[in-house]
This record gives sequence, structure tokens and C-alpha cells, in this order.
Amino acid sequence: MFAPFRRRGRYAWVAALAFFSVFAVFARSQDDFRAIPASHYVVAPSPDVRIDWTAGALYARARVRLPRIAYSNAGGFADRSPRAASLTEARTMARETAREQASLQLMNALGRLPLDSRGLLSERMADDRELRDRLGELAERFVVRTRSTGEGYETVELSMSFTGERGLYALLLRSLYASEPAPEANPRGQVDTVSGLIIDVSELSEFQPSLEPRIYSDRGRLIYGPEIASRSCSVRRGLAVYHSSLERARMDRRAGANAYYLYAGGVTGANRSDIYLDAEDVERILGHESGRTALRRCAVTFVMRRG
Repeated sequence: MFAPFRRRGRYAWVAALAFFSVFAVFARSQDDFRAIPASHYVVAPSPDVRIDWTAGALYARARVRLPRIAYSNAGGFADRSPRAASLTEARTMARETAREQASLQLMNALGRLPLDSRGLLSERMADDRELRDRLGELAERFVVRTRSTGEGYETVELSMSFTGERGLYALLLRSLYASEPAPEANPRGQVDTVSGLIIDVSELSEFQPSLEPRIYSDRGRLIYGPEIASRSCSVRRGLAVYHSSLERARMDRRAGANAYYLYAGGVTGANRSDIYLDAEDVERILGHESGRTALRRCAVTFVMRRG
């Protein structure tokens, strides 16, 4: 007499466990961006887009509801909503749509990326046909970072790295890079070796990160930028890295064992992504070959204000 109820109870527990397992996967799909370390400096232009300026990557995701499964034509011919023949087909359709939507979001976000203090990446593309042609293959370089299956939904997250042979910098490279030598300076006193720069901009709330930041002296002399950075380091690790804490900045490999810690004198440029330094700091950096080498090697780290 009680066996059916025991079996029914067991099945109910199995069903409940399956439900909560699916719910847990769905919950994770809503928080995929939390996989980005909390210590990274991250900007969120929209709920489904993240720019990780520490890792040098852009992420976009899309969540799509599963289409109806066409077990019958109950809706009639007037019902033209997407239909699938099975749950497997429904999930496949939703996943493909989610990837298309995430790809579109990622492409739009790339266009809005601050290239330098003069404009956005899309603005440079509008004026540079060669750059437009090179960036035409961007979508082929998108990587599926996560796929999540939830109850009635499919979520896809795509990523685009700034660095590496298939990264954004590899497409940006042009004759501008490494077109000038690192400038020299005659220091008034003895200077020590410099393995890298850690520049604190945390007090400058108007400062904005960009792909190609430039550093000037307080008299307007260009000290660092794509004109000085080598092509190899630009592709391998980008012109600069942005950290949200000094501790993390000191741990960054590009800072090296003899990193020079300094404060930016101020922000300059239309998009507020360039800085200038005081004369004493400029002498310390440019007065020794190690400092000029650090600039050519893209050994530049910014410490940002925590969000």
C-alpha cells in the first residue's frame, strides 16, 4: 500500500534535486562575471559587458530564452514564435542566438573602448581605412569563455583579449609604434636603476584607462606612449596595466625588483587618459638607461582608485 508513495517520494526527491541542480547552474550563469578576480580594476559599461583593465580583456554575455518545442500546433498558424522539434534542438537554437547577441555586444563594446586620450577605437577606425580593414577580422578572434544552461535559458559569454598574437594590440600595430627613441635627461644627481614604473593615479578621479596611454613631462615633452613602446611588448602584454591596489601593482611581474613608485602630477588630454609627471620624476626615469629601457619594455603600471 505504501510502496507507490515511497517510490513517488523518491522520484519527487530526484526531481527536486534535478531542479535545484539546474537552478544552481542558472544562478551561476547570472554571475559569470564574478569569475573576474575582485582585485582587478574592472569597468562595467552595461550589465552584460565588462572591461578588465588588469587582465587586458573585454567580456560580453547574452542570455536567451529557449524557443517553444513544437509537440503540436496548438498555437495555430498565426503563432510565428520560434519553435524546435526537441529540447536538444531548442537549447542548440538558443545557444546559437545567445552567441550571436553576445558577439554583437562585444563588437559594440570594442568600438566604445578608449583607444587613447584623443578618441575611441571606433573614432580612429572612421578616420583610418587600414585600421578598419585590420579590425574586420575581430569577430573571428572572439573566444567562448563560458556556456551556461539554466531552466528555460541558455547563456553564452564571449571574451576578446587585448594581448597575444590574436589579441587587439596585434591588430592595432602600425608604423606609429616604436617610431621614436625613449628621450634622455641629464639628472642633477646620481640615479638608481629602474626596473619599471608604478604610477599612482588614485587621487586623480578624472583619469580614465585607455589602450594607448601617454605620459608627458610637466613641460609637455612626450616620455611614453605607443611611439616609444616596442612592438613585441605591446603585443605580448599591452602598453600598460591598471591595478586597483598598490599591493597588487608591486606583485605585477612588469614592475620588477626595482620598481619606481611615483604619483602622477596631473591628467591631460581630451579623454583624460594621459598624465604628466613632475620634473624630478622625469629626471629619475630618463636619467638612467634602465629607466628608458623600462619604457621601451612597456613596464608601466597604474594604480587606480578603487571603484
